[in-house]
Amino acid sequence: MENDSNNKATISLKQKKKVVLGVFYRLMPLIFKIIPGMTASLVLIKILSSLVPILTIFLVKETIDAVTAAFDQQPGALMNTLQLIILQGVLLLLDKILVVIEELITFRAQQHLKYHFEKMLAEQAARLPLYYFDRPDYFDQLERTAMGLDLKGFNIFVLFMRIFRNIVSLVGMFYILISFHWVLAVAVLLMVVPNLWISAYLGQQRYAQMVHQTPTQRKTQYLMLMLHSREAAKELRVHNISQYLLTKWRALFWKTTNESYILRKSASWKTLIVDSVHATLNIISMCLLVWFGYLGSLTVGHYVSLTQALFQMESMIAGLGRSIANVYEESLFMSEVLHYLDLETEGEGDSRTEQFPDKLQGHIEINNLTYTYAGQSTPVLNGINLRIKSGEKIAIVGANGAGKSTFVKCLLGLYMPDEGTIHFDGINIREINLESMRNRVSVVFQDFMKYQLTARENIAMGRLDRLTDDAGIKEAANQSGAGELLSRLPEGLDTELGPMFDGGYELSGGQWQKIALSRAYMKDAQLVILDEPTSALDPKAEAEIYDHFASQYEGKTTIMISHRLSSCRHADRIIVLKDGKIIEEGSHDDLLHKNGQYAEMFLTQAKRYTA
Repeated sequence: MENDSNNKATISLKQKKKVVLGVFYRLMPLIFKIIPGMTASLVLIKILSSLVPILTIFLVKETIDAVTAAFDQQPGALMNTLQLIILQGVLLLLDKILVVIEELITFRAQQHLKYHFEKMLAEQAARLPLYYFDRPDYFDQLERTAMGLDLKGFNIFVLFMRIFRNIVSLVGMFYILISFHWVLAVAVLLMVVPNLWISAYLGQQRYAQMVHQTPTQRKTQYLMLMLHSREAAKELRVHNISQYLLTKWRALFWKTTNESYILRKSASWKTLIVDSVHATLNIISMCLLVWFGYLGSLTVGHYVSLTQALFQMESMIAGLGRSIANVYEESLFMSEVLHYLDLETEGEGDSRTEQFPDKLQGHIEINNLTYTYAGQSTPVLNGINLRIKSGEKIAIVGANGAGKSTFVKCLLGLYMPDEGTIHFDGINIREINLESMRNRVSVVFQDFMKYQLTARENIAMGRLDRLTDDAGIKEAANQSGAGELLSRLPEGLDTELGPMFDGGYELSGGQWQKIALSRAYMKDAQLVILDEPTSALDPKAEAEIYDHFASQYEGKTTIMISHRLSSCRHADRIIVLKDGKIIEEGSHDDLLHKNGQYAEMFLTQAKRYTA
């Protein structure tokens, strides 16, 4: 993804048209589908408003000539002048009415588009395979997508409409100028070319800078988040590291800020040169008009209307240049959004029609399971072979980094193995419909979520179709040991948990873990996994949790991961992982008799309690 973005940052001039048209052809049908009525209304308003400057120039010329005639007391001149003035007022009022209507429709349309695109991106994020979230370049892509989402899609549409309006107005005024003298038309053309070129060049430079600065900007935001973070506040104070982080933040902040200032300064000088050319051409054109007037070739009305046309055209040309440049620049930004929406989602392109077994009756068969994280060369899982019988209680142990949690994520279909296969009752996991699988498995991770929502929602997240099942939620809480906690909450199940919002009830680490465990009990799962979720509990409470877990899921296939080996004693089989490989397996007593890695770890832990 990063290489793709860097390529776009250095895109050639020949590719600009392709980028803009690619975004336009994909985005416009989507916009017309979301807001068809508002889109049609805006197109009509732009057409009407594009005619206003042309009519205004014509009326200015006629009005001035009529005023001159009225001052000379020519017959009928006064009435003609009053009619033209009234017509100008009506045109001015119409223009203001169109502006108000356009602003209201634009604002409403932006709301609809913002909702639609944010919803699309949230749905896309929920469908992406988990391995994306292990890649730094994904988060760079996400940052650029957030920038592109800032109503860029609708801005492109508005910019196209603005370009259309300016072109129609310019064509009309150009016709007025060339009908008088070709020199004036040439002056206008000399204004257009440098303006368009410099605007497009600067737009590309801004986008290239954005791509270059994305990783640094993310780190800058991360450091500031740490300085404000509730979770980090304790360590920042105890270790006195706030100033260190602030220094790092300051260096990164000024690095990107100074780069942006240099680009802004360069852009300002280039724009000033273009504006100076425009001003010079205007002065020359006005001198020519005075000369023509001196020769008797034009009236005062002609002079005023033509000079007004020149000034308006200068403004329109500048606006046209900015609009064309912004269309290109924002097409590059919007392409990041479209690129994100094109990322391959879970199950995309796969048949995945098989259903996960309603009841596991045979085996979970793992053959030569190998998995390597993106950006790493050493596999975190390396050739694992394992057969788990239906209803078997498995414990997985090993040092940090042994691959325990990665193994679980592969078993759940969150990671697809690089090599090897996983079968449930003979069905390959690559062929299983993921939704059917996740309806029949349950897991509590070590880094479980603390949802800053109600206790009811926190527990029912395990099975949202039981959100109003108070009895079922309380039963799940009792099974996890959180029942007594629920009885003490001020609003019962509807108490907001966590300190993030007003009225939130903060919990201890152990209480949060029991709430998370309750989620696992909400689902009648065929495979239940506890991935070290009890680290904040004391040994006695953890033993009670695991004992209750073992009895509650008697007959179900369960996998437990724990650093406290005493909690694994009642497992049917213990798997010992080291460096992504199974080095030992057997019951607790068998492994102690082998006097290998497990026995060494168990005896080391036992000394802590007997010394």
